[in-house]
Amino acid sequence: MVLKIFNIINGLWCQNKITAKLGLGLKRWIVETGWSGETVLNNNLSMPRLGLGLWGPREGAETELAVSAALEAGYRLFDSASVYHNEKSLGLALMASGLKREDYFVVGKIWNDEQGWLGPQEAMKRSLDNLGLGYFDLTLIHWPTRQSGLTWRALAQARFLGLTRSIGVANFSPTQLLALVEETGLSPQVWQMEIHPLRVRADLPPLAAAWGIQLMAYSPLARGRLKKNQVIGRIAQKLDRSFSQVILRWAWQRGLGVIPKSVKPDRIKENAQIFDFSLSNEDMTAITRLDQARSVLKPPFVFDEAGYVLASAQ
Repeated sequence: MVLKIFNIINGLWCQNKITAKLGLGLKRWIVETGWSGETVLNNNLSMPRLGLGLWGPREGAETELAVSAALEAGYRLFDSASVYHNEKSLGLALMASGLKREDYFVVGKIWNDEQGWLGPQEAMKRSLDNLGLGYFDLTLIHWPTRQSGLTWRALAQARFLGLTRSIGVANFSPTQLLALVEETGLSPQVWQMEIHPLRVRADLPPLAAAWGIQLMAYSPLARGRLKKNQVIGRIAQKLDRSFSQVILRWAWQRGLGVIPKSVKPDRIKENAQIFDFSLSNEDMTAITRLDQARSVLKPPFVFDEAGYVLASAQ
């Protein structure tokens, strides 16, 4: 809401390059000082940093109820993908909310067998039809493949055509991301990665900041692997907070976007209540030291020697 009011005033004020730059600087200050739950992407569009992950909920009532609970709790970003098979339910819940299209942010993804030059736009149109929407706010390449260079160019064209407002990548290593940018000359707005206290990825935030890319953590709660962790338990008890709130606050203070997933309304609400407390430097360090460089994923495919998904395993 703070950024929405600012954007109206800024549009009236910024009539030349100097005042436009001042306006962008003020907009970033609003975000960085915590006056907003949003971040400003490198294309000057705003994105909520807290969202609901939609991997797992089944099509139908389960997804619709989860999205409705999230909207009621203040979530405005929804992380979807065609391979999640619940796009229609997400669209119905958003439509039932009565919110204007510009008041929520929908992320879509291009699956491995949708990559290439023609596949991405066809996939996006199918997904948008399922969702009942005219555009995505952000579209990501879901996993790196040897077709990702073509896919990236196709997403850039899709952005030009209005199918998506921003583009990004998921699960790309720094080497893969740099190769993609060098091949195409196109930088992403968002870089989505598996990040949680068991997989801290201390190398990524400084890289993302240097490259001007917003880093977003999926599976930020390590898929329940930290429910009995003693370090997090002590901090949670000290602050009178839940385990998940402490973990999400840790990610938030690292500057990450976070997309926890749940289908339980009380848990969805709880996960959004991370803005009225903070972790000390000591608490942040203690959680970071839990790092085991350990993934909690089991991708249903295999990779080649450079970490790209093999075409035969998509």
